[in-house]
Amino acid sequence: MAVTIELIPDYNDVYGGFNFNGYGKGQVLVDVPKGWRVTVHCANTRSAARHSCAVVKGAGDTRPAFRGAATANPFVGLRPGEPDTFSFKADALGVYRLACLLPQHERAGEWDVLAVTRHPLPSVRLLRSLP
Repeated sequence: MAVTIELIPDYNDVYGGFNFNGYGKGQVLVDVPKGWRVTVHCANTRSAARHSCAVVKGAGDTRPAFRGAATANPFVGLRPGEPDTFSFKADALGVYRLACLLPQHERAGEWDVLAVTRHPLPSVRLLRSLP
């Protein structure tokens, strides 16, 4: 089984543009069943700055939580207008972060939550409303 996640960094002005799809600071929970293949499309199409997308274990982590779970050169980021795709197998139960790994971006709010669970189907939930 497989699931696809579409992330657009700096979608709007929420958190000064440090968001994915207009949400950040853990507002969104993406729930993926253990063992599923996850494909992440990261499209830096709305920003004049560089951004990246990665799945990490926790706040401030800079290593992908799964092999292949980051855009190319995640510390340099995607140029404005540039897309990238990565894929990984969600083979470990736990709570992770979808985060931008450019310096200070995650701290500014550019992260949301990815949970690998025993649930039979994937889901997306808004954990709290916009500020």
